[in-house]
Amino acid sequence: MKANRNTIREQNELIVLSAIINHPYTSRATISHDSKLNKATVSEIVKKLITENLVIELGTGNSSAVGGRKPVLLRINANAGYAMSLAITQTKIASLVCDLQGTIIDQHVITRKIEAANVLDTVAESMMYHKKKLRPAIFGLVGIVLAIDGIVHDDEIVFSTNKMLEHLTIQHFESLQFDAPIYMENKDNLSAIAESTFAASPWNIVSVSLGETIGSGILIDDRLYRSPNSFAGDLGHTILYPFGKESPSGIRGCLNQYCSTEALLADLRERKGDASLKLEDLIALYHKNDLDTVDIIQTFTDHMSIAISNVIAFLDPEKIYLNGQLFREIPEMVPTIRDQLDNMHTINVPLALSSLGENAALLGGISLALQRFFQIPGLHLHTEE
Repeated sequence: MKANRNTIREQNELIVLSAIINHPYTSRATISHDSKLNKATVSEIVKKLITENLVIELGTGNSSAVGGRKPVLLRINANAGYAMSLAITQTKIASLVCDLQGTIIDQHVITRKIEAANVLDTVAESMMYHKKKLRPAIFGLVGIVLAIDGIVHDDEIVFSTNKMLEHLTIQHFESLQFDAPIYMENKDNLSAIAESTFAASPWNIVSVSLGETIGSGILIDDRLYRSPNSFAGDLGHTILYPFGKESPSGIRGCLNQYCSTEALLADLRERKGDASLKLEDLIALYHKNDLDTVDIIQTFTDHMSIAISNVIAFLDPEKIYLNGQLFREIPEMVPTIRDQLDNMHTINVPLALSSLGENAALLGGISLALQRFFQIPGLHLHTEE
């Protein structure tokens, strides 16, 4: 029978467990010193966590400078369970499985048009693909997170770039009965969580994602900021040009109409008279110094600089991350935007290309699943290949 954890942990236990998860190869003495908990309390909690199969001992480490007994090193029992995340778009479902330390152990992509009629079956197919490959573990699958390209509110998809997903609820996915808790979250929020968990980011950040729409996730004091209606971070619907181009939803002049990949492609297709051009073509033309494409990218960096400048003015984050295929393929856009920001602000907010690449939202899903399982709101994982 699969073990489970349904008890709410006491504060001291959370402190010790957090220390072991966030600082692999730590020791009882180090935890006691850093947390100010007495050694007997730490030892008793560690004994309990070992009994629960959450923590393992790894042998002895080096003595301190003043000598004494060598410490016994501790680590989370990474192989005791798994977390899974799936990113659902219009054309594919990408999925990822990690162990309890956040190390990737399996990835998969199903490419097909995702519609209301097949989304549940395709999600189930993805889950089953991984589940058949997983070795038995004490806790089994501890959580499944669905990364949605759109707005998730009260466990319902209220807006999505894939209109077929709108109004699906968590109950629809729970009907798949995969014997694990299932969560849904906006992909941009998950990307921000991933930066905090896997990239050692500061505690106050904004993660900006560029795709068919432009979104952002906001972390304040290392916690995801959630607004009452879940629309916080919807950067693409901020106004760039009052009374400008009209979006399908009726908003005029929003950032999506000028800076999304769809907007850039529409401009390129019009200039070239070729409706078949794709994002890969835009990238290739830019690297060939095609004048139209270079001009499109230059205008894009001008517009994004304005949008990010507004983010800085309102939130004053410690760091801003940029993610998306276009940023990864044309990384020189990042210092260009940074230089333009320097001319707009007296404060210097670091701007960086995300190191997590296309896995950012999926890794954020893994982090969310592990947060819920461990009952720890903030994780800082050190993974091993």
